[in-house]
Amino acid sequence: MVKQHLRENAPSRHNPYAARVWIGPYMDRIDAMRLFLRVAEAGSFSKAAADIGIGQPTVSRRIQDLEARLGAELFQRTTRALSMTEAGERFYERARMILEEFDDAEAEARALDHEPVGMLRISSTGSLGRLVLTPNAKTFLDLYPHIRVDLMIEDKVTDLVEEAVDLAFRLGDLADSSLMAKKVGEARRALWASPDYLAARGAPKTPGDLADHEALLFRHAGAGGPWTLNDGDQTQDVRVEGRFIASAGEVLAQAAVDGMGVVLAPDWVVRADVRAGRLVRVLDGWEASALPIHAVWSGGKLRGKSKLFVEHLADALRHMPLAEAPEA
Repeated sequence: MVKQHLRENAPSRHNPYAARVWIGPYMDRIDAMRLFLRVAEAGSFSKAAADIGIGQPTVSRRIQDLEARLGAELFQRTTRALSMTEAGERFYERARMILEEFDDAEAEARALDHEPVGMLRISSTGSLGRLVLTPNAKTFLDLYPHIRVDLMIEDKVTDLVEEAVDLAFRLGDLADSSLMAKKVGEARRALWASPDYLAARGAPKTPGDLADHEALLFRHAGAGGPWTLNDGDQTQDVRVEGRFIASAGEVLAQAAVDGMGVVLAPDWVVRADVRAGRLVRVLDGWEASALPIHAVWSGGKLRGKSKLFVEHLADALRHMPLAEAPEA
Protein backbone atom coordinates (compact mmCIF):
# COMPACT_ATOMS: atom_id res chain seq x y z
CA MET A 1 0.00 0.00 0.00
CA VAL A 2 2.78 2.40 0.93
CA LYS A 3 4.73 1.59 -2.24
CA GLN A 4 1.64 2.17 -4.37
CA HIS A 5 1.02 5.52 -2.63
CA LEU A 6 4.60 6.57 -3.31
CA ARG A 7 4.40 5.64 -6.98
CA GLU A 8 1.17 7.58 -7.46
CA ASN A 9 2.41 10.76 -5.80
CA ALA A 10 6.13 10.83 -6.56
CA PRO A 11 7.34 13.84 -8.55
CA SER A 12 8.38 13.09 -12.13
CA ARG A 13 10.72 14.85 -14.54
CA HIS A 14 7.60 15.95 -16.42
CA ASN A 15 6.09 17.52 -13.32
CA PRO A 16 8.82 18.59 -10.87
CA TYR A 17 6.26 20.31 -8.67
CA ALA A 18 4.03 17.30 -8.10
CA ALA A 19 3.02 16.75 -4.48
CA ARG A 20 5.42 14.68 -2.45
CA VAL A 21 4.13 12.20 0.13
CA TRP A 22 5.84 11.93 3.50
CA ILE A 23 6.26 8.45 4.98
CA GLY A 24 7.26 7.77 8.57
CA PRO A 25 7.76 10.12 11.50
CA TYR A 26 10.23 12.50 9.79
CA MET A 27 9.73 14.81 6.83
CA ASP A 28 12.34 15.61 4.28
CA ARG A 29 13.26 19.23 4.95
CA ILE A 30 12.85 20.30 1.33
CA ASP A 31 9.37 18.75 1.24
CA ALA A 32 8.55 20.43 4.54
CA MET A 33 9.45 23.83 3.12
CA ARG A 34 7.42 23.15 -0.04
CA LEU A 35 4.37 22.33 2.05
CA PHE A 36 4.86 25.37 4.26
CA LEU A 37 5.00 27.66 1.20
CA ARG A 38 1.84 26.03 -0.18
CA VAL A 39 -0.05 26.70 3.03
CA ALA A 40 1.28 30.27 3.34
CA GLU A 41 0.32 31.13 -0.25
CA ALA A 42 -3.08 29.38 -0.06
CA GLY A 43 -3.95 31.00 3.28
CA SER A 44 -5.48 27.81 4.67
CA PHE A 45 -4.63 24.20 5.43
CA SER A 46 -7.67 22.86 3.61
CA LYS A 47 -7.00 24.77 0.38
CA ALA A 48 -3.34 23.73 0.37
CA ALA A 49 -4.41 20.12 0.98
CA ALA A 50 -6.86 20.26 -1.94
CA ASP A 51 -4.22 21.81 -4.21
CA ILE A 52 -1.70 19.02 -3.65
CA GLY A 53 -4.16 16.16 -3.21
CA ILE A 54 -3.60 15.02 0.38
CA GLY A 55 -5.80 15.21 3.46
CA GLN A 56 -6.16 18.38 5.51
CA PRO A 57 -5.29 16.60 8.79
CA THR A 58 -2.04 15.41 7.19
CA VAL A 59 -1.13 18.96 6.15
CA SER A 60 -1.91 20.29 9.63
CA ARG A 61 0.14 17.56 11.29
CA ARG A 62 3.13 18.08 9.01
CA ILE A 63 3.16 21.82 9.69
CA GLN A 64 3.02 21.10 13.42
CA ASP A 65 5.99 18.73 12.99
CA LEU A 66 7.89 21.47 11.17
CA GLU A 67 7.10 24.01 13.90
CA ALA A 68 8.28 21.53 16.53
CA ARG A 69 11.53 21.00 14.65
CA LEU A 70 12.10 24.76 14.36
CA GLY A 71 10.94 25.52 17.89
CA ALA A 72 8.78 28.36 16.58
CA GLU A 73 5.16 28.94 15.60
CA LEU A 74 4.89 29.75 11.91
CA PHE A 75 1.14 30.45 11.77
CA GLN A 76 -1.43 32.20 13.90
CA ARG A 77 -4.53 30.02 13.84
CA THR A 78 -8.08 31.18 14.49
CA THR A 79 -11.42 29.67 13.53
CA ARG A 80 -11.75 32.19 10.69
CA ALA A 81 -8.25 32.95 9.44
CA LEU A 82 -4.73 31.70 9.12
CA SER A 83 -1.86 34.17 9.06
CA MET A 84 1.89 33.96 9.40
CA THR A 85 3.71 35.00 12.54
CA GLU A 86 6.83 37.16 12.32
CA ALA A 87 8.89 33.96 12.45
CA GLY A 88 6.71 32.52 9.69
CA GLU A 89 7.21 35.55 7.46
CA ARG A 90 10.97 35.39 7.85
CA PHE A 91 11.03 31.64 7.28
CA TYR A 92 8.85 32.09 4.18
CA GLU A 93 11.35 34.42 2.51
CA ARG A 94 14.33 32.22 3.27
CA ALA A 95 12.52 29.00 2.35
CA ARG A 96 11.34 30.47 -0.95
CA MET A 97 14.89 31.43 -1.94
CA ILE A 98 16.26 28.05 -0.82
CA LEU A 99 13.68 26.18 -2.88
CA GLU A 100 14.37 28.31 -5.94
CA GLU A 101 18.06 27.51 -5.65
CA PHE A 102 17.27 23.84 -5.04
CA ASP A 103 15.05 23.64 -8.12
CA ASP A 104 17.77 25.21 -10.26
CA ALA A 105 20.43 22.89 -8.85
CA GLU A 106 18.17 19.87 -9.36
CA ALA A 107 17.55 20.84 -12.98
CA GLU A 108 21.26 21.25 -13.67
CA ALA A 109 22.06 17.93 -12.00
CA ARG A 110 19.52 16.20 -14.22
CA ALA A 111 21.01 17.88 -17.29
CA LEU A 112 17.64 19.37 -18.17
CA ASP A 113 19.00 22.37 -20.02
CA HIS A 114 16.56 21.53 -22.82
CA GLU A 115 13.70 21.43 -20.32
CA PRO A 116 14.38 24.29 -17.85
CA VAL A 117 12.56 24.41 -14.53
CA GLY A 118 12.30 26.69 -11.51
CA MET A 119 11.39 30.23 -10.56
CA LEU A 120 12.37 33.30 -12.60
CA ARG A 121 11.97 36.57 -10.69
CA ILE A 122 11.58 39.63 -12.93
CA SER A 123 11.21 43.29 -12.05
CA SER A 124 9.91 46.15 -14.17
CA THR A 125 8.28 49.52 -13.82
CA GLY A 126 5.00 50.85 -15.17
CA SER A 127 3.52 50.18 -18.57
CA LEU A 128 6.58 48.25 -19.77
CA GLY A 129 5.78 45.55 -17.22
CA ARG A 130 2.02 45.53 -17.68
CA LEU A 131 1.76 45.90 -21.45
CA VAL A 132 4.96 44.27 -22.73
CA LEU A 133 6.38 41.86 -20.17
CA THR A 134 3.07 40.39 -18.99
CA PRO A 135 1.80 39.19 -22.41
CA ASN A 136 5.27 37.92 -23.30
CA ALA A 137 5.53 36.12 -19.97
CA LYS A 138 2.41 34.24 -21.02
CA THR A 139 3.92 33.08 -24.32
CA PHE A 140 7.19 32.25 -22.52
CA LEU A 141 5.39 30.04 -19.99
CA ASP A 142 3.58 28.31 -22.83
CA LEU A 143 6.99 27.37 -24.27
CA TYR A 144 8.50 26.29 -20.94
CA PRO A 145 5.80 24.62 -18.79
CA HIS A 146 8.15 23.85 -15.88
CA ILE A 147 9.25 27.46 -15.35
CA ARG A 148 7.43 29.79 -12.98
CA VAL A 149 7.58 33.59 -13.30
CA ASP A 150 7.31 36.05 -10.42
CA LEU A 151 6.83 39.46 -12.06
CA MET A 152 7.26 42.48 -9.78
CA ILE A 153 5.84 45.73 -11.20
CA GLU A 154 6.77 48.69 -9.01
CA ASP A 155 7.09 52.45 -9.40
CA LYS A 156 10.52 52.39 -7.77
CA VAL A 157 13.74 50.92 -9.10
CA THR A 158 14.16 47.51 -7.47
CA ASP A 159 17.35 46.51 -5.67
CA LEU A 160 18.10 43.26 -7.52
CA VAL A 161 20.32 41.78 -4.83
CA GLU A 162 18.16 42.69 -1.85
CA GLU A 163 14.96 41.47 -3.55
CA ALA A 164 16.62 38.35 -5.04
CA VAL A 165 15.58 39.41 -8.54
CA ASP A 166 17.03 37.51 -11.51
CA LEU A 167 16.24 40.09 -14.19
CA ALA A 168 15.02 43.67 -14.35
CA PHE A 169 13.89 45.59 -17.41
CA ARG A 170 14.53 49.32 -17.63
CA LEU A 171 13.33 51.87 -20.15
CA GLY A 172 15.66 54.68 -21.22
CA ASP A 173 19.35 55.32 -20.75
CA LEU A 174 20.91 53.51 -17.80
CA ALA A 175 22.66 55.23 -14.92
CA ASP A 176 26.17 54.06 -14.12
CA SER A 177 26.07 51.01 -11.85
CA SER A 178 27.71 47.67 -11.20
CA LEU A 179 24.84 45.85 -12.93
CA MET A 180 25.27 43.92 -16.15
CA ALA A 181 23.05 45.05 -19.02
CA LYS A 182 21.91 43.97 -22.47
CA LYS A 183 19.80 46.01 -24.88
CA VAL A 184 16.77 43.98 -25.97
CA GLY A 185 14.86 46.52 -28.04
CA GLU A 186 13.63 50.08 -28.43
CA ALA A 187 10.45 51.96 -27.65
CA ARG A 188 9.31 54.00 -30.64
CA ARG A 189 7.60 57.21 -29.49
CA ALA A 190 5.13 59.41 -31.36
CA LEU A 191 2.43 62.01 -30.70
CA TRP A 192 -1.21 61.04 -30.14
CA ALA A 193 -4.51 62.75 -29.36
CA SER A 194 -8.22 61.99 -29.46
CA PRO A 195 -10.30 62.89 -32.54
CA ASP A 196 -12.58 65.00 -30.32
CA TYR A 197 -9.64 67.02 -28.96
CA LEU A 198 -8.29 67.68 -32.45
CA ALA A 199 -11.74 68.63 -33.72
CA ALA A 200 -12.09 71.17 -30.91
CA ARG A 201 -8.54 72.57 -30.91
CA GLY A 202 -7.39 71.92 -34.46
CA ALA A 203 -4.63 69.55 -35.52
CA PRO A 204 -1.10 70.95 -35.31
CA LYS A 205 0.56 71.26 -38.71
CA THR A 206 4.14 71.76 -37.53
CA PRO A 207 6.00 70.95 -34.30
CA GLY A 208 5.92 74.64 -33.41
CA ASP A 209 2.11 74.51 -33.30
CA LEU A 210 2.33 72.30 -30.21
CA ALA A 211 3.03 75.43 -28.16
CA ASP A 212 -0.67 76.27 -28.56
CA HIS A 213 -1.84 72.86 -27.33
CA GLU A 214 -2.22 71.10 -24.01
CA ALA A 215 0.67 68.67 -23.55
CA LEU A 216 0.17 65.65 -21.29
CA LEU A 217 3.44 65.44 -19.39
CA PHE A 218 5.37 62.52 -17.97
CA ARG A 219 6.75 63.44 -14.57
CA HIS A 220 9.90 61.32 -14.63
CA ALA A 221 10.97 62.69 -18.01
CA GLY A 222 11.16 66.23 -16.66
CA ALA A 223 7.73 67.78 -17.03
CA GLY A 224 9.10 71.22 -17.88
CA GLY A 225 11.57 70.07 -20.53
CA PRO A 226 11.11 70.36 -24.29
CA TRP A 227 9.99 67.58 -26.61
CA THR A 228 12.76 66.82 -29.09
CA LEU A 229 11.17 65.67 -32.35
CA ASN A 230 12.63 64.60 -35.67
CA ASP A 231 11.27 63.64 -39.08
CA GLY A 232 14.38 61.91 -40.33
CA ASP A 233 15.89 64.99 -41.99
CA GLN A 234 15.59 67.59 -39.26
CA THR A 235 15.30 67.85 -35.49
CA GLN A 236 13.33 70.40 -33.54
CA ASP A 237 13.08 71.13 -29.81
CA VAL A 238 9.55 72.19 -28.88
CA ARG A 239 8.78 73.84 -25.57
CA VAL A 240 5.43 72.43 -24.44
CA GLU A 241 3.17 73.19 -21.50
CA GLY A 242 0.27 71.38 -19.95
CA ARG A 243 -1.86 71.27 -16.85
CA PHE A 244 -1.86 67.50 -16.42
CA ILE A 245 1.22 65.57 -15.25
CA ALA A 246 1.39 61.88 -14.35
CA SER A 247 4.00 59.21 -13.63
CA ALA A 248 2.40 56.39 -15.65
CA GLY A 249 2.14 56.13 -19.42
CA GLU A 250 -1.23 54.40 -19.23
CA VAL A 251 -2.64 57.31 -17.19
CA LEU A 252 -1.43 59.82 -19.76
CA ALA A 253 -2.90 57.71 -22.59
CA GLN A 254 -6.26 57.67 -20.82
CA ALA A 255 -6.06 61.44 -20.36
CA ALA A 256 -5.49 61.76 -24.12
CA VAL A 257 -8.50 59.49 -24.81
CA ASP A 258 -10.54 61.79 -22.54
CA GLY A 259 -9.61 64.78 -24.69
CA MET A 260 -7.22 66.43 -22.24
CA GLY A 261 -4.39 67.02 -24.70
CA VAL A 262 -1.56 65.58 -26.79
CA VAL A 263 0.59 62.76 -25.43
CA LEU A 264 4.09 61.65 -26.43
CA ALA A 265 4.04 57.91 -25.82
CA PRO A 266 5.51 54.56 -26.88
CA ASP A 267 3.52 52.47 -29.33
CA TRP A 268 2.58 49.77 -26.83
CA VAL A 269 0.95 52.28 -24.46
CA VAL A 270 -1.54 53.51 -27.07
CA ARG A 271 -1.89 50.50 -29.40
CA ALA A 272 -5.34 49.38 -28.18
CA ASP A 273 -6.73 52.92 -28.22
CA VAL A 274 -5.37 53.59 -31.73
CA ARG A 275 -6.85 50.40 -33.11
CA ALA A 276 -10.20 51.26 -31.49
CA GLY A 277 -10.13 54.78 -32.97
CA ARG A 278 -9.93 56.49 -29.58
CA LEU A 279 -6.54 58.01 -30.44
CA VAL A 280 -5.00 59.14 -33.73
CA ARG A 281 -1.50 60.10 -34.79
CA VAL A 282 -0.51 63.77 -34.53
CA LEU A 283 2.15 65.27 -36.83
CA ASP A 284 2.59 62.11 -38.86
CA GLY A 285 6.25 61.64 -39.67
CA TRP A 286 7.54 63.42 -36.57
CA GLU A 287 8.74 61.27 -33.69
CA ALA A 288 10.87 61.49 -30.57
CA SER A 289 14.03 59.41 -30.35
CA ALA A 290 13.29 55.80 -29.49
CA LEU A 291 14.07 54.82 -25.90
CA PRO A 292 16.32 51.80 -25.38
CA ILE A 293 14.96 48.83 -23.42
CA HIS A 294 17.58 47.04 -21.35
CA ALA A 295 17.64 43.81 -19.41
CA VAL A 296 19.83 44.17 -16.33
CA TRP A 297 21.08 41.61 -13.83
CA SER A 298 23.35 41.60 -10.82
CA GLY A 299 26.44 39.95 -12.26
CA GLY A 300 28.03 37.10 -14.11
CA LYS A 301 27.08 35.71 -17.47
CA LEU A 302 23.45 35.76 -18.55
CA ARG A 303 22.38 32.13 -18.54
CA GLY A 304 19.61 29.63 -17.92
CA LYS A 305 16.06 30.85 -17.55
CA SER A 306 17.16 34.49 -17.60
CA LYS A 307 18.91 34.08 -20.94
CA LEU A 308 15.90 32.28 -22.40
CA PHE A 309 13.52 35.04 -21.33
CA VAL A 310 15.76 37.84 -22.62
CA GLU A 311 16.00 36.12 -26.00
CA HIS A 312 12.24 35.53 -26.04
CA LEU A 313 11.47 39.18 -25.27
CA ALA A 314 14.03 40.52 -27.76
CA ASP A 315 12.44 38.45 -30.51
CA ALA A 316 8.95 39.61 -29.52
CA LEU A 317 10.03 43.26 -29.57
CA ARG A 318 11.51 42.87 -33.04
CA HIS A 319 8.14 41.64 -34.32
CA MET A 320 5.85 43.86 -32.24
CA PRO A 321 3.32 45.54 -34.54
CA LEU A 322 3.19 49.34 -34.69
CA ALA A 323 0.28 51.32 -33.28
CA GLU A 324 -1.75 51.80 -36.43
CA ALA A 325 -5.46 52.08 -37.03
CA PRO A 326 -6.92 49.08 -38.88
CA GLU A 327 -7.70 49.59 -42.54
CA ALA A 328 -11.27 50.60 -43.21
